[in-house]
Amino acid sequence: MPSAFGYKELSGNPASLKGAQHCRSEVYLKGYGWVAMDPADVAKVMRLETADWIKTTANPVVAPVNKALFGGWEGNWMAYNTAHDLALPHSTGEKLGFFMYPTAENPAGRFDSYAPDDFKYQITAKEIKV
Repeated sequence: MPSAFGYKELSGNPASLKGAQHCRSEVYLKGYGWVAMDPADVAKVMRLETADWIKTTANPVVAPVNKALFGGWEGNWMAYNTAHDLALPHSTGEKLGFFMYPTAENPAGRFDSYAPDDFKYQITAKEIKV
């Protein structure tokens, strides 16, 4: 889906969403309660939206998304889970602190989830019109 903010780096490529996953967070702020945040998307805009790596959230390119994602999440994401300290069925590996990327293991051990080309998987999406 296209980014609600118009950022090219926050849009998904429906033919290949491999590597598009990330964690969103909530923090408890005294006087506010639980507040949603998406620091991953702010960082992605800072690193990838322009040819130069933007180093401050005050930059005019970054400021709108930084403001919007402090207290909210962009709505074009689908949550797969909200688990933490997750024991995978039939796994011999340690519990996962969180489940973000596909995880695979063989008798030699668990593959590095941050190196998706070490094992093969593909995630795609398509619009369903109702």
